[in-house]
Amino acid sequence: MRVLVTGGSRGIGRAAAERLAGDHDVAVGYRSSADAASEVVATAREQGATATAVQADVRDSTAVEEMVASAAEELGGVDAVVHSAGIVDPARTPETTDEQFERVIETNLTGSFYVARAALDCVAPDGDVVFLSSVGGTAGTVDASYAASKAGLHGLTRALAREYGAEGVQVNAVAPGPAETDMNDEILAYLEEVGFRGHENVDTHLPQYACEPETVAHTVEYLLDNDYVQGQVLPVDGGMQFG
Repeated sequence: MRVLVTGGSRGIGRAAAERLAGDHDVAVGYRSSADAASEVVATAREQGATATAVQADVRDSTAVEEMVASAAEELGGVDAVVHSAGIVDPARTPETTDEQFERVIETNLTGSFYVARAALDCVAPDGDVVFLSSVGGTAGTVDASYAASKAGLHGLTRALAREYGAEGVQVNAVAPGPAETDMNDEILAYLEEVGFRGHENVDTHLPQYACEPETVAHTVEYLLDNDYVQGQVLPVDGGMQFG
């Protein structure tokens, strides 16, 4: 299988690219971290995978189309897309600027649409699209822009699954809770700033508060390997969503 992993230079995307390289060829999508993307490519090649780095800001539809085309050219095709690129810019709603809100929505939701639109012709028939979402898309967070972007991503996942299922394309999402990433550190700093007492004290139902990115990557791999899961948003959240 030939897999394009966006956001593949850091966090969960990096963990997914490195895990998948054990059995698949990978294109590591990145926005600005060229050196980090090169490190992931090197790790993938050490595992015997064909690997390349491809660049795009997912808010730019033309750049996204070029990224997918480059991945297909370098790998000889693209059979699956793992879309992990995303941002967080937390702020209380009254202090959230128009520009902040739009940037989060454009990156996390509009960018997901652009990536799917560019890649679906490549992965059809019988390919996969896996989006990286968040528990915030279902349970909500105290960051309205992020929660709204991920809730929209859940709707996009299910709509595309219905639209492309007859062609054999599986479209699913993984919705992690806290994972040990730089983005989660940013979220935690904001929650502490605003005095939100939720996650560490209430929301998880396992001894550990956060998982490692590799745990989420394992779930991504499961979705790529399983040929009878469709239109699902699969939580990996320590039980945060069952109350």
